[in-house]
Amino acid sequence: MSEAYILQMLGIQKEFPGVKALQHVDFELRHGEIHGLVGENGAGKSTLMKILAGIYSQDRGEIRFQGQPLERLTPKLVERLGIHFIHQERYIVPYLTVAESLFLGIEPSITPIKWMKRRSLEKEAEAHLKEKVGLSIAGHRLIGELTVGEQQLIQVCRALLHQPKIIVFDEPTAVLAKREADRLFEMIRDLKERGIGIIYISHYLGEIVQICDRITVFRNGAKINTVDTKGLSIEDIVYMMVGRRLEEQFPEKHLVSGHTLLNVKGLTHETQFRNIDLQVRSGEVVGVTGLMGSGHSSLGQALFDGVGLVGGHIEIEGRHMAGINPERAVSAGIGYLPEDRRRQGIVQNMSVRENITLASLKKISKAGVIRLKQEFRKAAELIERLEIRTPNQEASVNYLSGGNQQKVVLSKWLSSGAKLYIMNQPTAAVDVGAKVEIYSLISSLVKQGAGVLLVTQDLQELIGLSNRILVMYRGEIIRELDGSDVTSDELMLSLMGGGT
Repeated sequence: MSEAYILQMLGIQKEFPGVKALQHVDFELRHGEIHGLVGENGAGKSTLMKILAGIYSQDRGEIRFQGQPLERLTPKLVERLGIHFIHQERYIVPYLTVAESLFLGIEPSITPIKWMKRRSLEKEAEAHLKEKVGLSIAGHRLIGELTVGEQQLIQVCRALLHQPKIIVFDEPTAVLAKREADRLFEMIRDLKERGIGIIYISHYLGEIVQICDRITVFRNGAKINTVDTKGLSIEDIVYMMVGRRLEEQFPEKHLVSGHTLLNVKGLTHETQFRNIDLQVRSGEVVGVTGLMGSGHSSLGQALFDGVGLVGGHIEIEGRHMAGINPERAVSAGIGYLPEDRRRQGIVQNMSVRENITLASLKKISKAGVIRLKQEFRKAAELIERLEIRTPNQEASVNYLSGGNQQKVVLSKWLSSGAKLYIMNQPTAAVDVGAKVEIYSLISSLVKQGAGVLLVTQDLQELIGLSNRILVMYRGEIIRELDGSDVTSDELMLSLMGGGT
């Protein structure tokens, strides 16, 4: 075995009931290498990494770390070896403070003192976050109060405190603005120079080409190829991933808009945004964007759940919605795709079928009793329509890939017959094939008369889908752009607070 490799996973096989998740997969990571893993959702990347994390055990195959064979990995052994994970799901305890979350379980390595004053611990956390990930945040704040992007950066900082030998980054930039992502890339390159092996998983193929030395491509549980990224194009990667070329990612825009579905005047949140005016008409996609902390993500959620609103006026099809909340929003025909689908979009211990029909139980019930035949028929129809990859309707949604979970969330609102869709980062951590399917679905919805409020930081997505784009900066809408002729340079300038 070559000493160049810090990690070798050879001939790995893993099966679940009815699913061959991994078929004779080889993966090798060099010292000081940034190695990308790419493939559609469900292709096998996550299963391989869960074996590396000690969550699953392989059915067959060998794992070597620094040349030494390992019979079976456990989470405790993995941590002792110096293998750390930055998860896209951001496993957090929301009621811990920033300092408590950062130092949880490693307090003795921070200070030899048995009891450390809380304020000292908070100052130590603030210093580490500023130095290692460029995040200025108070150590006493609760993790659950932070944005998803801030939670992600704290997770990165925590891994760096452990003197890692390998770090696995799983969709680390899915919720980060460009400047935060650029800062992360600088950090990853620095880790590479220190000899740390990096496994980088992302559906943003531009990032893969930009930062990775080599990539391994997965399709349907098998390794297709491992290649150097030098001279490799995004089109080449897409072809290896899906076996076909995606000539056009975005469908043709729908140009006919109808009556006003959503009318917002002077909407103000207690901390995140103020004096928001916007309208969404049937048959149009309105994009809303901004840098992390600009308030755009909070706006999308507040329009559905009303949490934190202290002023303003919301109308749905001309009807004033006083005291908006999820129940009233659903009754008014609003469907909401949250930024964090695992915590807010799905019920993890329920089946795919139950999640699909969750928002439309009244339609499939009589006298409070669910009509099971009708429920099964509705779920089967939407599973086929959205091409949801699941062994069957009864499979737990928790075991589906991220892209298929997002399709389940979408199908829930299709089942409810929603007229207005608020989509908060709808393609974060979703592969290129699933992205195209979601874009096609959005196009189909607006052609049928629905309206879409698209909240995202993906500039290509905004330009490719939106009829109009609203740019937020420090809690206010500062500019509206025509989606038919806006350029990425113009949009980026507006994000920074520039433009006219």
